[in-house]
Amino acid sequence: MEPPGPPIWFPSAAGVFDSALYGQLFTTPEMRAVFADRNVVGTWLAVEAALASVQGELGLVPLEAAQAIEGATQVEQIDWARLRAGIRSVGRPIAPLLEQVVETGGPLVEEWLHWGATTQDIMDTASVLLIRAALSLVHRDLARLILRIAALAERHRATPVVARTNGQDAVPTTFGFLLASYAAELDRSRLRLQQSAPRVLVVQFGGAVGTLAACGQRGQEVRAALAARLGLDVPDLSWTASRDRPAEIVQLLGLLHGALGRIANDITLWSRSATAEVAEGPGGASSTMPQKRNPRASESIGAMARLARLRAGGALDFLDQSEVRQGAPWMAEWSVIPEMFMLTAASLARANELFAQLRVDPAAMRRGFAASGGHVMAEALMMTLASRIGRGRAHRLLKAALAAAGPDTPLAAAVAQSAELSVILTREDVERALDPAGYLGLAPQMVDGLVHRLRAALGAGASPAGAVQSP
Repeated sequence: MEPPGPPIWFPSAAGVFDSALYGQLFTTPEMRAVFADRNVVGTWLAVEAALASVQGELGLVPLEAAQAIEGATQVEQIDWARLRAGIRSVGRPIAPLLEQVVETGGPLVEEWLHWGATTQDIMDTASVLLIRAALSLVHRDLARLILRIAALAERHRATPVVARTNGQDAVPTTFGFLLASYAAELDRSRLRLQQSAPRVLVVQFGGAVGTLAACGQRGQEVRAALAARLGLDVPDLSWTASRDRPAEIVQLLGLLHGALGRIANDITLWSRSATAEVAEGPGGASSTMPQKRNPRASESIGAMARLARLRAGGALDFLDQSEVRQGAPWMAEWSVIPEMFMLTAASLARANELFAQLRVDPAAMRRGFAASGGHVMAEALMMTLASRIGRGRAHRLLKAALAAAGPDTPLAAAVAQSAELSVILTREDVERALDPAGYLGLAPQMVDGLVHRLRAALGAGASPAGAVQSP
């Protein structure tokens, strides 16, 4: 449940994230709480308090002033209606917020609050803290999903299924191998997100134009102390106009959504009535067709992937800066970053639900081989033939036999009708080649290797990011 906060000013379905009707479909309560107004404002105040505290310890501001600032920067003391009005007037939240802090704290706070800082320092550092908290949730749910898919892949490591390329039957693979490809791709996204931390989770403190002039010769000392207090890294230079850091995290989440979207597409295809190789548990009902069991989780994940692509593309606009600061692209971050994380939380939640309830039908998968008339095993038969007459000639003879017999003729019958092939291949050769279990290659072993690696990396479901962090 979200903590209490400011009132909802415009409850409406115009924005799905804040809609009382649709909001539950586009984020999770935990992620909403990270980016809730109360938490965002509380994080701004926490950065101001941390800055005053380290400056007090370094002797740049009086200790009693630092203590007074800490006492005055409490989110419970904020007048939300007044803050909203101030933001509308100023176009930025920090100045009207600090007005209230000064009124609460008195002259000592007024004299020393926000020493050497600018609005963007506070908001950017707070944004990094919110990103860290949001990433902790993403890492936890992503690790759960990877391990859940890996367990299902292990269970079906040797379950034959028709592999399809360009929408056409190709050759056999195993259902576990297909699932393992998801787990591997998702794990690469997990690693990318982890590896981005030294670049993304970085404090911002530079003053008006990044030179730290207001702190004299001790500016870098203050910045390092603030970073240490907040558990962030120290930049080599102020990054006021360099927005690759927030753009990177949004882009990396876009890659994660790309993987999730691929999964959603496949589950939807495999759930078709004609094949019904998998089913999404209970599925979703139709308002008019009683027989329908729609793949709603996949549909939802696919929708999130499309919405995420819009945000990932929008993140490139963050970089459209000029000189030291340009407010327009910076303001876009205020919307795109939380929206991308909320979409990610929703998609991971639905994906975890999907794989927890996914129904796999190995018998339906076997029927796929029969439905092809054995044609899906043509490569296997060709390789048997190639071992005797060479691959080039084998390919040519088998292709000619299939063309002569017609597309509806089963593979075994097409071979029997070919005078040349029936001399080279026995009925036992053909029957053996038509068994999909005999043409799975190293798929089961590769699944085993991946599952072993993932379990070693992620443990028995523990989050790689540790406990969920608050800003």
